[in-house]
Amino acid sequence: MQRTAIILAYLFIWAATAAQQYPFVHYTPKDGLVNSRVKKAYQDSKGRMYFLTFGGLSVFDGARFRNYTVQNGLATNVVNDILEVGDDSLLVATNFSTLNALVRGKITVVKTEGVPCPLINQFYRHDDNKIYLSSDDGLFALENNKIRELDVSFLSKTSPELPYLGNVVGKGNWLVFSTHELRGHKGLYLYDIKNNRICDALPEPEVYLLGKDKRNSIWVAMSDKLFILDTISLAGGRLSLIPPILGYHQSKDYSTINVAFDKNCIWLVYGNKDYRNKEIRRIEETGVLFRMPLPEQATSSAIKNVMVDRENTIWLCKDGEGVFKIVNSPMQSFENPFGKSTQSRSNNAFYFNNSTWHSTATNKLFRRSEKGLEEFSCNIEPAPLLFYENGGRLLARDRRNIYEATCDDQRKFIRFNKIISLPDSDFLGKQVILDPDGTIIASQKSNLGLWKNNKLVYHVPINRNDNIEELAFDKNNLLWVVKRYTGIDVFSIQPQNISKWLQPVYHFAREQITGSPRCFVIDKTGLIWIGTREHGLVVYKNDGNSLNQLYHFNVSNGLTDNFVTSLACDSLNNIIAGTQTGLDRIIHDPENNYRVENLSKSNNFFAFINQCWADADQSYALTSSGVLLQLSPPSYKQKAPTPQLLLEEIRMNAQPVSADKNKFHYKENNISFLVAAPSFIDEKQVAFSYLLEGSGNDQWSDTTSTNSVINLTNLSAGKYLLKVKAFFPSTSYAPAELSY
Repeated sequence: MQRTAIILAYLFIWAATAAQQYPFVHYTPKDGLVNSRVKKAYQDSKGRMYFLTFGGLSVFDGARFRNYTVQNGLATNVVNDILEVGDDSLLVATNFSTLNALVRGKITVVKTEGVPCPLINQFYRHDDNKIYLSSDDGLFALENNKIRELDVSFLSKTSPELPYLGNVVGKGNWLVFSTHELRGHKGLYLYDIKNNRICDALPEPEVYLLGKDKRNSIWVAMSDKLFILDTISLAGGRLSLIPPILGYHQSKDYSTINVAFDKNCIWLVYGNKDYRNKEIRRIEETGVLFRMPLPEQATSSAIKNVMVDRENTIWLCKDGEGVFKIVNSPMQSFENPFGKSTQSRSNNAFYFNNSTWHSTATNKLFRRSEKGLEEFSCNIEPAPLLFYENGGRLLARDRRNIYEATCDDQRKFIRFNKIISLPDSDFLGKQVILDPDGTIIASQKSNLGLWKNNKLVYHVPINRNDNIEELAFDKNNLLWVVKRYTGIDVFSIQPQNISKWLQPVYHFAREQITGSPRCFVIDKTGLIWIGTREHGLVVYKNDGNSLNQLYHFNVSNGLTDNFVTSLACDSLNNIIAGTQTGLDRIIHDPENNYRVENLSKSNNFFAFINQCWADADQSYALTSSGVLLQLSPPSYKQKAPTPQLLLEEIRMNAQPVSADKNKFHYKENNISFLVAAPSFIDEKQVAFSYLLEGSGNDQWSDTTSTNSVINLTNLSAGKYLLKVKAFFPSTSYAPAELSY
């Protein structure tokens, strides 16, 4: 299945015109959707998504689409509604006077009793678990496959046309319903369940949506306003519209027909009636407002339905463009972090004491701090790379020089003065830092150099074919010098002894280190993290003169790429790992476990990561093209239950068989199992593995998504137990398991 991930623009605190990007996924018939005109989305208790279209029913389990049309037993291809009524059993209402059901993957016709089955527009399961049906022909109740007509004859007094009922919802003894487009959406009606009659009506308003939130408040959407029903009036059998309460009050003048209700918040599609400038808004009970612009493709025609699933993924159903999925991602990207009006891009970032400085390829530098985003000009182009800031004093570098400057906040100008220069035969390497005493320490072409008061006071030669990749101080003020080919040296600082300024403490030979180091960080517990050129990310514990390997992360256990280019440790002791193709976060959870969060894969955003860093609240990364990535902290509170691992279908010799079948003739020895684990944060990353006990092979298969179809061929006679696991690398979900 192909997916198209597209980037959305939004506003960010850096500048009013900065472009924040959100990923979304677009599903069309090319991806397996049965029809591009989608009316509604629905999710069952096992996590499967159902898309109701004008051309049939699509069921999406994350691994595949299953489509149902009249050829599969639907009364007609226009599907109006769906309702789960049992284990793998759902009622299906089509635009025909027949009731269908989807039971264990097969469409059937429900044989009903009582009055003839009407053309059902909507199912509604009431508080007492009874099912009510709104239809073109009126209002009905469904109990034990018996359909009973309810008295809504009051409607004929206002119009001789058929009832044409649309939305229906209820509370206590009351049902509230409206009409659909064939009656102009006119009217709001209150039905008394106990006395079987309409007891109140507001015949004039045009009502486009009825819904009930988690507080049991009933919402009414008109063309240009949102209301809720007054609960006191409703208890007395009267309809009274009042503005939304609590933090929802700000939505009272919204023009929307798409609202979804979540715990302690509502989601809605907001915009002009001509579908321009539309955006998703989430309003919390407290009044907190979150805004997300819609993709351009999603504003070209009517949105029929918005739905928020149990993982807080947003689904938009479009009449003609299929389905759009917007994932709430911890990673946000900014192509123009300094604003669209500024053409400068960031070449390098330096963070210190709640300020981040960005150097550019022009003579501009940008500082982000509590004051916001500030632009500075300087006397050097391109602007040098900052590596120190304190009290307005700045130190910066380029390939052969080190500069000093004082930041002029009034004039927004920085004049860099050259304080150290290297000869043409030498150059500065990747790292320049200061020790606690203010000595400048820099990697060079073939040396590690130390400058005190701008004079070279000490140097350590290195192999001319080697490179110093990282310089860092640990909590004991020991200097770690990480080299590409000849190991790691650790020094103590002895400035009182000029001849032994750097005193060797440890040397970790090349043989003690896995791979060729490219980046390095020490976490808050003292563990050593080394990113390598081809061997991923390796974690060590320093035990005196040895490095003991504790963990090894690579592509086989979740890392995006084995070439790790940059590392940082955030305030929660998570590791931000930049690679040549994207960004990962290795999350350290409260149970002292680690898991890889594939940020680039889940956002479909791939780039060479030059730098990673973290402040007290968030983490950041910078790509080689100057795109800024911002990471919100991971959530350790699981918002949804672990997805179920489902056995969706069994095929014997390519023919479907019952999922209950577990005895096969010896010639029935080619069996396929189709499995799925519905999670839509990034269903492409869900990985499956299986083990067939009884086959003589005690090894689990590779964890790949292609193993959602397990083919067992030429089985010998015997007894077998098939075990399957699903893994969710984009989330904190534990693996799901099943056996057959």
